[in-house]
Parts: sequence; C-alpha cells; structure tokens
Amino acid sequence: MKDTLYEQYKLKMDRFVKAFGYDAIIYRNIIYCIVPRQHVEQEELYEIKHLSDYMIQKGDIRVGCILPTTDGNLSTTIHDEEVVMIRIPVYSHRNTNTLGNELARFHNRGRSFPYRVNKINRIGQWKFLWEKRLDQMELFWKEKVRQHPQNRFETLFVEAFPYYIGLTENAIQYLVDTEMDVAPSAIDSATICHHRFTETSWDKDTFTKLPTDWVFDHCTRDLAEFIRDQYTRDESRQNGNVIHFLKEYERVSPLSPFSWRLLYARLLFPLHFFECIEGYYMTESENKKEIQLQRLESMLQHSSDHERFLATFLSSVGVNEKRLTIPNISWLQIKKV
Repeated sequence: MKDTLYEQYKLKMDRFVKAFGYDAIIYRNIIYCIVPRQHVEQEELYEIKHLSDYMIQKGDIRVGCILPTTDGNLSTTIHDEEVVMIRIPVYSHRNTNTLGNELARFHNRGRSFPYRVNKINRIGQWKFLWEKRLDQMELFWKEKVRQHPQNRFETLFVEAFPYYIGLTENAIQYLVDTEMDVAPSAIDSATICHHRFTETSWDKDTFTKLPTDWVFDHCTRDLAEFIRDQYTRDESRQNGNVIHFLKEYERVSPLSPFSWRLLYARLLFPLHFFECIEGYYMTESENKKEIQLQRLESMLQHSSDHERFLATFLSSVGVNEKRLTIPNISWLQIKKV
C-alpha cells in the first residue's frame, strides 16, 4: 500500500487509522480516506468531483475532496480493489447545528450548482427507474415461480412479491399524479443529494461529508431515505427523531406541497424490499444470505406495521393534508386505526 500511495498520490503514511468506517492514513496531520469505488464509473466520479469542488468553493468546509492520481485518474487499485482517495478537511470543532438544519443548508448550496449533470442525474427519473426495477424483478420472479422455490427465502419471495407489485404501482401512480396536479416551487429545483442518506452518512460530530455517494436529485430523496432508515432501525420506529429532523429542516427550507407529495411517493415505493431481494441474490456469502433472509422475514412479519406507518405518516409529522391538498391512498386508510 505504501508504494502505491506514494507512486499514485505522492503521499507517505505517518500512521494508519479508520475514518467513516473505511481504511485511512494520516500524513502531515491530514486524514486521507481510502473509499472503495464499487460500481461508480469514472465519468460519474468526475461529475461527483465537480460537485464537491463546487461545494468547497461555496464555503462548505466540511466536504471531502477527491484526490486525482499523478496521471489524472480519480481512482487507483490497492490490494486488487478499485479505490478513491478522499482528503478529509481539517475541522475538529463539533458542529452545533442539528442534522436536519445542516442538510437543508447543504441542499440550498447544492441548488445553485450551475453546470449540467448527466451521469449522476436522477431528477425526474424516479418513474422510469421504478418501472424498470419492477419489470426486471417481475421477470425474475416469474422464472422462480416456474422453477419452483428452492429454499425458504425463495418461497417467501415468490409468495410476497405480488403484494409489493401493488405497493410499487401505487407509488408510481402517486408520483405521476403529483407531477400532473401540482406545480413545483423554487425548493423543488434539483440539488446535491445522496444515494442513501441516513444519520450515519456524515460524521456525527463535525458533519464532515464524503462525496462518493452523491447524486443530483430532488431534496426529498434524502428526506425519504432518512425516514425509511429511521423506521427500519428498531421497534420504536424512531418517530420522535423523524419529527425533530423534519422540523429542523423546515426551519431553513420549508417544503412545498409538491415536495410533501414527492416525499410520500418515495416512502410508498418499497425500496427496502427490492434491496433485500437484490442483496440476497447478488452475494455469494452464506452469512450475508442468512442476514437477508432474516431481514425479509422481519419485513413480512411487520407488513401491517408498515401499512400503518404509511397511513399515518403525514398526520404524525404535523402535515395538514387537507390544506396542502395531499391525497390519501384509499386502501391504506381502510386499515388506519
């Protein structure tokens, strides 16, 4: 590793540490985080670098900087793995803002990004991406039905998928109706978001941010994925955290009626189910397969709780659905207690 770091980045290693859950080195009191590139293409990395450089120029001193190699590439190979080197800003002071407050400020800065984004652009593409994901999984499901399930996971998948087809179609229709019925506001402009935003996406004390999982999308992507993660985190469903998070966000950036409906459409989309099924079939590890089986069993066991969460979510966070003319999902309301 030492030879590669010096050859590719002219970095020496004073000591080895962990940062953001990744391997990292300290050189001249600066942390350099070694982040696996995973499935991110080079062209996507260049767009992400443009976004992060812009945010740093706009004054966000807590954004990590992607380091090019000596020959201008944005990734290199260490121990047979493609990695990206992130220079972590030297900022040790605890951030006194709340997470919701800081995310709203982050989104506000990101909305002013003046250049075209192609590879990591997701704005306006949810319908297409959800339909594509549903069609692909439905083909896969039909094949599993034809072959007959081989184990408990496949049995649960085959039995449960028709229910999640219905939920996905509800989400897509809700999204389509929103885009037809409601005019977007200034807050609905595209901004810098995360592939999956959770309370662990940023350093919890300083809110230092790694840019490697950024996309360009509507702000409610991050809000919905934070809420989804909180909901699935434990039995208490973390509702107090969600209410506080949204209130703090809206202190800086009040959500429009369009935003609330988009947020709800994304919560309706059963992303947790798709990722569970995909996660099971994409791994060779028996241990990871077992984890996904347990996850699926828990998901199906708590499906009524999930319906109740969807039915009561807007009212539980203080949204006046009638004033904002936010429609309900009729079949969920029947089960609303």
